Amino acid sequence: MRADFTQRIRDQMLGSDETSTGEFLQQRPGRFAMRWRRPAGDLILADGKVLWVYLPSSAPKQAVRTNLSGKPGESADFVSEFLDHPRDRFAVSYVRPDTVGARPADVLALVPRQASVPYQRALIWVDRADSLVRRVEIMEGSGSVRRLTFDHLRVNTPIPASAFRFTPPAGVRVVDASE
Repeated sequence: MRADFTQRIRDQMLGSDETSTGEFLQQRPGRFAMRWRRPAGDLILADGKVLWVYLPSSAPKQAVRTNLSGKPGESADFVSEFLDHPRDRFAVSYVRPDTVGARPADVLALVPRQASVPYQRALIWVDRADSLVRRVEIMEGSGSVRRLTFDHLRVNTPIPASAFRFTPPAGVRVVDASE
């Protein structure tokens, strides 16, 4: 899958509201990338074995690398996090009908069954016509709300393998966050 995204993060504690944009890529199994256009250069990427977080807009001289174990339920791809076996990991409930853009959607609430996840709940907007997720809203443990809206969704489109590769730029310190 390939889509454009708009991300809005509201942090009530700090009183901030930030919007960013970029491209979302997903290729199963285990490949996922979010590449920001604004702020330019930020990325979160998983190649199936390693997760990279590189956010030069906030930490220009650092990239974080985490080995992915491949355990069930471990996913760098937050969309898969909510869609792979949701009833096993969440209490799921219907919230309301809504629209994303002009597209009718159903909003579902997902409350984690385990307290070890870093968010309290997620809402997902599922398109009524094609069953694709058009929006995800995550209430994080800190109280921040992260909302991602997907536009121009394209499924089954070729994505080059290079889209899931990352080499830290020269001078960037790599922090290994693996257990």
